[in-house]
Amino acid sequence: MQKLKIEPTKDTLGIHFDPFEKFLEFRGLSYPSNPKIFFEPLIDWVQDYLSYAGKENLTLYFRIKYFNTSSSTYLFKILELLVPVYEKNKNVKIIWYNNNDDDSLESWMSLMYDIDLPFEIVNENEK
Repeated sequence: MQKLKIEPTKDTLGIHFDPFEKFLEFRGLSYPSNPKIFFEPLIDWVQDYLSYAGKENLTLYFRIKYFNTSSSTYLFKILELLVPVYEKNKNVKIIWYNNNDDDSLESWMSLMYDIDLPFEIVNENEK
């Protein structure tokens, strides 16, 4: 399995997925004009990774300044894929980097409300 690196644009996230270091990072802004085209390949990638290394640890880093409703739908789908892995092995770690923006933090909390995964919030200026 190879690394996945997608550079951010003005309206899409930067993605860095390293299966060897076992992390997936989301960075930037997310309001793509066609979220399906952007997110569906990423969802496939996560599914492939989980079938390849389902018992391995995986850390997700969210350094997102803004995401719209359609992006949150796809982020939710990605997180949903991790619930069975966490329930079985407890090998999923999620870190949200708060950039002192109450709106983005509130959006994050709304997204995580229906997901049974633990997560950590880290103030951006701490890391």
